[in-house]
Amino acid sequence: MRAPDDLSLTRAIDRYVSSLEGAGYSPNTLKAYATRLNDYAAWVAGPASEPSTDAPAPFVAPLQDAETIQAYLASLRRRRIGRRVGVSTQTLHHAFAVLSGFHRWMDRTLGLEPNPMRDVMKPRGESSIDEEFKALTGDQLDDLLHVARTTWPIEAGSPDLRTSNRKVEDALLVAFMGLAGLRVSELCGIDRGDIVDDVVHVLGKGRKRRSVPLAPDIMELLTEYEPPSGVRHLFGRPTDPGRRLAPYSVEQRIPRLAKCAGIHELRVTPHVLRHTFGSLMLAADPTALVPTRDLMGHESVETTNKYAHTREEARRMALTSMQELRAKRRP
Repeated sequence: MRAPDDLSLTRAIDRYVSSLEGAGYSPNTLKAYATRLNDYAAWVAGPASEPSTDAPAPFVAPLQDAETIQAYLASLRRRRIGRRVGVSTQTLHHAFAVLSGFHRWMDRTLGLEPNPMRDVMKPRGESSIDEEFKALTGDQLDDLLHVARTTWPIEAGSPDLRTSNRKVEDALLVAFMGLAGLRVSELCGIDRGDIVDDVVHVLGKGRKRRSVPLAPDIMELLTEYEPPSGVRHLFGRPTDPGRRLAPYSVEQRIPRLAKCAGIHELRVTPHVLRHTFGSLMLAADPTALVPTRDLMGHESVETTNKYAHTREEARRMALTSMQELRAKRRP
């Protein structure tokens, strides 16, 4: 079926995102979908022409052929992001999934066919599980918590000008993700009333609530922390405490703290801290798949099981245990 004359790609994207909002998708998911699809639309439209008040906005047909979509995915591999070239494999898979959902919606709801995604090759996973689930060691997590709570060394570069309460807050941010496994969005969404005794109640993906017990280290930090006054949220923005702390602010803080703690082997992000929690949990008890799944808010235990394969030292310990067991059985 031919696309309606008055339907542009950007208008189709707006209608699709609105349909997802009506289906109850979380604000973060809606933002991620809209960002990816608008990036795709901008790429399809090509370089912006000279601005003109008389010229109408460029029209882009909603349906693109499979070659165009394949070329867009390929362009993501070449895109320069800071000093790095190419998006991660996880981002590439997300882009493919978003585009697939968008074209299924156009096929089903708008009657636009054929669906070009049927002829688009799914991106190959070029990274191992270890690369996709990077995590800190237990010692590195302790070093990060120590630097966040106290101060960083002079050789780290700029002097540590944080207030004592800011230091406690930084340590809490690290601890909630590294010791409790919270997502950064869940962390920023915590209200004071969400913490009851030694349990925090968070709103996770799909607007599902779960209860996470808090480690003694977190409870000790909470007794030292002074949250913003006159508001219900636990963490406020540095320049405007009356407003809730935004995830992008946490994403800027954590890598800097990690560098000051002497962690240079990988870029430590909120996701890395969450992976660290899952990895350390299963390294301590490989049989704790279901409890770890519940604590992290995973839909499937298969997702949680990936953390059991991310620690080289855990694999070595397992091999050593097997060799010791064989040695005991020998006459």
